[in-house]
Amino acid sequence: MRLFFVTAAAGVWLALWPGVASSATYPQLIATQYAKGAELPDGVSKPVESFDEVDRSKLPEGLEILAAAKAASGRIWVLTNDGPYQSTDDGYERLDVGPRHPEPGQGEVRWNARITDLVADPLGQIWVGTDRGIYLSNGEQWWQKLGRHDGMPYETIKTLHLAANGDVWGGTPEGAWRLRDGQFRYFWGKRWLPDNDVEAIWTDEQGRAWIETKTGTACIEDKPMTLAEKADHYNRITQERHNRRGYIASIRLKTPGDPTQGGVFKVSDNDGLWTSMYVGAMALRYGATQDPAAREDARKSMNALLDLERLSGIPGFPARAMVTEEEIEEGVDGFSREATVHAPNVNAKVWYESPTHPGVWCKGDTSSDELNGHYFAWWLYHDLVADEAEKKEVAAVVKRVTDWILKNNLTLVDHTGIMTRWGMWAPEFINHHPLYYEQRALNSIEILMYLKVAEHITGDAKYGEVALNLIQDHHYLLNSLLMRRYEDAHWADINHSDDELLYLSYYPLLMLEKDPARRRILVQSIARTWEPIEGELSLRPERNPFYNFIYGATTGRRCDVEDARETLQDWPWDLVSWTTKNSHRHDVYPMIEPGIRRHTEQLDRVLSPAERTQARWNASPWLADWGNDGREEHDGVAWSIGYWMGRYHGYLSPEE
Repeated sequence: MRLFFVTAAAGVWLALWPGVASSATYPQLIATQYAKGAELPDGVSKPVESFDEVDRSKLPEGLEILAAAKAASGRIWVLTNDGPYQSTDDGYERLDVGPRHPEPGQGEVRWNARITDLVADPLGQIWVGTDRGIYLSNGEQWWQKLGRHDGMPYETIKTLHLAANGDVWGGTPEGAWRLRDGQFRYFWGKRWLPDNDVEAIWTDEQGRAWIETKTGTACIEDKPMTLAEKADHYNRITQERHNRRGYIASIRLKTPGDPTQGGVFKVSDNDGLWTSMYVGAMALRYGATQDPAAREDARKSMNALLDLERLSGIPGFPARAMVTEEEIEEGVDGFSREATVHAPNVNAKVWYESPTHPGVWCKGDTSSDELNGHYFAWWLYHDLVADEAEKKEVAAVVKRVTDWILKNNLTLVDHTGIMTRWGMWAPEFINHHPLYYEQRALNSIEILMYLKVAEHITGDAKYGEVALNLIQDHHYLLNSLLMRRYEDAHWADINHSDDELLYLSYYPLLMLEKDPARRRILVQSIARTWEPIEGELSLRPERNPFYNFIYGATTGRRCDVEDARETLQDWPWDLVSWTTKNSHRHDVYPMIEPGIRRHTEQLDRVLSPAERTQARWNASPWLADWGNDGREEHDGVAWSIGYWMGRYHGYLSPEE
């Protein structure tokens, strides 16, 4: 059954540049780079300034003109290699920084600011680039600061450019920024630029910005795009480069930054989780569109997902990952015959050969991370995609896995014969053991979700009876109210991986739960993670489409659709894990606080995805600096699951 709680209108972006605007499109930023000395496309060349407005004969002899601007009053300001000058009735004189006679209420101008560039706009206002930001002047007494308090990412200006469409571009020693419609966008690192030392910026008739740096030139353009087109783009990347027999994961690039040169598959700890999220995304896609291609993509990855249990040799145990002898010989990352499990006091090898399928290697020590993904995907695929035969196959796997957990006293036991490191949901662990009490809230929600999905898919009431026992005798429903909330909590203690697992659990549990008494508690639980509460860091400021749309779909409440849409729009066109750095910026403030989990540096706000590196929702969007210099390409599943969640529930329209 498909549920709609809101209808989202298509985003509208109004542009002044010809050929960029449409009621259904948004401007997707795309960068193309050219090495220093490489030929630029036909018709593109760096403008050469003539400075005809300057009467050179009246300047001191031998000066080199670097920039000039003419004010509405007719006064001309000139920047030379000997500093700035301004015209007078009979020549030029030194230009003082700031007004000689400030007007009442005029902001302070730092007298020692060094002028680095001058540009006049069509109104005769002069834009003054300095090492302390920008000043706007009428060429006489009025100077107005534009800087970090206005959102400028970096104030040390080397070059300025005023584009015909109203954009303002600034080049700095630490990248470039663009001011459009009152909002700054920062371009730093190799995703956007050959290097960060910007020397010149200009725009062409097509609205493209050309940014010259020490080692090359970048072209940054706004390409009219719909979110549907972006979804197709990412899915092509996923299928062409990230699909290993249905398993979906990131790849190591053979040539950093260049996916066209090929990559090496990663066999990760979380193959089951990433593949599950892809299955979920494609199931939602099929539910929203009935596109046969979506069903086929979902089917292939679901088959791989089911194999994690079917081929493990242990009925009911889904392996973390699987790899064949042929794949090992060809070369994959993440497989080691010597690696051991992480369970306490166990020295067994984590990889074992399937006892029922020779040549297939299975990774044990499966955690709750994987199971959250499995149940999430099993439910969505069963309800939205599967035919009758597939429903029986999914139900059989769900029954075996859930029964295996129940047989082992609400723990997950692998090939070692003991509980995996994170596979525990029993009251004696999460309610009473000091080592595991921090898992109480999340693991309570997880097991209630597993049992709810199992009862729904198999029709067996025994799973509901177990859930009722956990709720009535072990307060598992009340445990859910502890999620993300505990005494003396600090933002540095928040585990963003747990947030992802939490929402993978909330979604099936709340969508399937119809009992008002249970929903009363569960809705309060999810609301306390998303809604802002004074003194605590909630998920709402993260502008996460996956979380926002789940919150809206499961509660019927408003869920900041526009913020979610902007996150999807701003997600970079390429999926390479470029290093991004923001700790040096002037418009943000670092928050450094010791936490239980780590000492970490985060920012005071979540930046646009175009300005940070985030491959999955299990990573903190608050991090200042991150990335691995382009050595990896991500699979795009995080974006896809957010987008298709929004499409399926009607928050995003098919036209946008």
